Amino acid sequence: MNDSNILRQTFDEVALLYNEVRPRYPDELFSTLIDITNLDANATLLEIGAGTGQATKPLAQKGFQITAVELGQSLAEVAKRELDDYKNVQVVNTSFEQSDFLPKTFDLVYAATSFHWIDPAVKYTKTHRLLRDSGYLAVIHTNHISDEAGDNFFIESQPVYERYNFLDNPKPKLPNKKELKPDEIDEHLFKLMHYQLFPVIITYTAKNFVKLLNTYSSHLKADKKIQHLFYREIEDFINENFNGKIDKHFAMSLTVAQKI
Repeated sequence: MNDSNILRQTFDEVALLYNEVRPRYPDELFSTLIDITNLDANATLLEIGAGTGQATKPLAQKGFQITAVELGQSLAEVAKRELDDYKNVQVVNTSFEQSDFLPKTFDLVYAATSFHWIDPAVKYTKTHRLLRDSGYLAVIHTNHISDEAGDNFFIESQPVYERYNFLDNPKPKLPNKKELKPDEIDEHLFKLMHYQLFPVIITYTAKNFVKLLNTYSSHLKADKKIQHLFYREIEDFINENFNGKIDKHFAMSLTVAQKI
């Protein structure tokens, strides 16, 4: 099992926490997706990496027939509970790579903060094969962005991250919205139809921010003792230097491409 496969399975360790604290996608994103793809009431959708159903429920509420695949058993179980009222949704506990669906079955294949985990050898070719002619691929991504007002917490907290070896090399930098680009697509198989950002600001208490950090693969793979020490120091840092809460800036991106 390669490092990517190991990391993508870490989320299953914290399924309930993931469902509690991961940022939700704005309603406007889904209404834009529906408008761009002209989905009708009988459309069939395939979701890649459904997690706990955070991007499934908004589309399930529209009545679409959705098959949601999720690799993690615990995540899939939470998703099934969250989506129990929607008889138009089937949650399948498998990976996209191992899933077995007939060609030209779906009008839309979409992935919310999960497409980057899929094996590059199949992520576009298999999606293309599963889509009906002129069907759509939608890639939703959660981007951490600059607050464009100095990024005080981000900058001042970097030494804490560095002490516990949680900094990438080179050191990370928060992009502004103008620096973000559409998700990469295979231009031999798809043509780009739409790209849009949906900014979101979430206020976290120190305790809830630590909960969020505890759903990130880079932290989950670390030794439990290191995690505990890091989380305690970050929580204390926010309480002592930022009056116990911070504003976290995100931009949810929507990239829509059409099968050619």
